[in-house]
Amino acid sequence: MVQEFVKISNSPIQFLSTLSGVEIWVKRDDLHDPFVSGNKLFKLKYNLAQAIKEEKNCLLTFGGAFSNHIAATASFAYQSGLKSIGIIRGEATDELNPTLRFAASKGMELTFTSREAYRQKNDPAFLTELQREHPNAFIIPEGGANVLGIKGSEEILNEDTQSFDAIACAIGTGTTVAGLLKACTEHQKIIGIPIHKHSQIMDEVLELDPTLKDHWHHLMLEPDFHFGGYAKWNQALIEFIQTFYRDHGLKLDPIYTGKALFALIECIKNDKVKSGSKVLFVHTGGLQSVPGFEERFKLKLFDKS
Repeated sequence: MVQEFVKISNSPIQFLSTLSGVEIWVKRDDLHDPFVSGNKLFKLKYNLAQAIKEEKNCLLTFGGAFSNHIAATASFAYQSGLKSIGIIRGEATDELNPTLRFAASKGMELTFTSREAYRQKNDPAFLTELQREHPNAFIIPEGGANVLGIKGSEEILNEDTQSFDAIACAIGTGTTVAGLLKACTEHQKIIGIPIHKHSQIMDEVLELDPTLKDHWHHLMLEPDFHFGGYAKWNQALIEFIQTFYRDHGLKLDPIYTGKALFALIECIKNDKVKSGSKVLFVHTGGLQSVPGFEERFKLKLFDKS
């Protein structure tokens, strides 16, 4: 039976520490679901509703081989009684990585494409042809980056988050931060941390929803913590994630949340956040990618010894 309505309960808000007079708290959206966790659940919520409204029986989307969005869409479709198709950037390998094995186990049909062909993912002519090939599929952009994804992301903030002076979050496609900007109260700042070098990302989000311009004054962008680019990392980042887990028991991933929390702490140390403030870090999930990362780079992120 197709699930027609998704109700997302409020996730717990956990105190982490006080640094330079700033209280740091974390919104544990990673606890919603192991695979449809964090911002993924919010971004997919209204895409699912629209798919059902249009009487589609399949979700079709795009992502890399380790994509949180691919894993989340596969699981969400499975839970909701729909089929799913993933257009995967890169060539097929003899053995699937943990992310793609999971997606396949949830019934996702995986279609591999070259990086050059993948760049057409937002081209109108390409999408028209893709829709013709899959008439029963509802097409969701990579990362859930559409107005429906923004609408869902607005619901990350609620009555429990209104007492915070700033909300900090990683920026991938920019969809989640766009939702936070639209939903925050007048006194709040949104600290956005891009995890890649794509400096035009917020301009692209503005094209999706021009009304965001009315909320732009809330945005505090911190673009210098991408560690070399998307999915790039160094030993300092790994040690930060490992130490943070040992000290606080909080798991972070090296692609999104690890970079974002590292950046937030550096901003506080450098007095970019006023002493006496309360800051909420939104944990956007993404932990499903960790086994693949550890397997690929022969690392262990979560060891308390």
